[in-house]
Amino acid sequence: MIPSTKEKILAATLELIKAEGLDGVTIRKIAGLAGANVALVNYYFGSKEKLISETLKLQLHSFRAAFSVFDETDLPPLARMKKFMLSYTSSLQEHPELIKRLLGQEHFFESQTEYAEFLKVQGFEKLGATLTEIIGPSSRDTVLLMFQQMFAAILSPIIKASFANKAEKMEAQGFQIAASVEEQIDFFLDHYFYKYTAR
Repeated sequence: MIPSTKEKILAATLELIKAEGLDGVTIRKIAGLAGANVALVNYYFGSKEKLISETLKLQLHSFRAAFSVFDETDLPPLARMKKFMLSYTSSLQEHPELIKRLLGQEHFFESQTEYAEFLKVQGFEKLGATLTEIIGPSSRDTVLLMFQQMFAAILSPIIKASFANKAEKMEAQGFQIAASVEEQIDFFLDHYFYKYTAR
């Protein structure tokens, strides 16, 4: 199926964000890469800010979708946690350069604010409920600390991969890990939740 002009514009915007960062993106560059004209880009999106927000919204949708695994209550809680981590990691791996760019920016777009609100209202609640199933009732601080450590475990392999040239230097020094992302997640879950599952 041939992509529409709107889809080409969104794809071009994503490529430019990954290559040049948010500050390097201009409507003229997007139009040139998409094979469209500036007027058409403005017609579809109205402004550069709305175009970038719409582009990010499409990418952030896959992160939101990962949380739906917590609704699969027929799965044991640790299996749900693993499936979530694999899904979230897969979304991160699709665009590591984009993630790196977003982590380094100060200005937030509407779609990022919407995603942050989703995390606060629904995402972390689902994750927290599954954590509570595994570890039992705990203080909010304990659950938040576990969130932080889990997301660090998810992000670490992706951030490492996005610095490929540095990874090659580390490999030469014997620091490169040969395990797949799934093996790393299994290792993390087995060790992190050992005292709760080894009963």
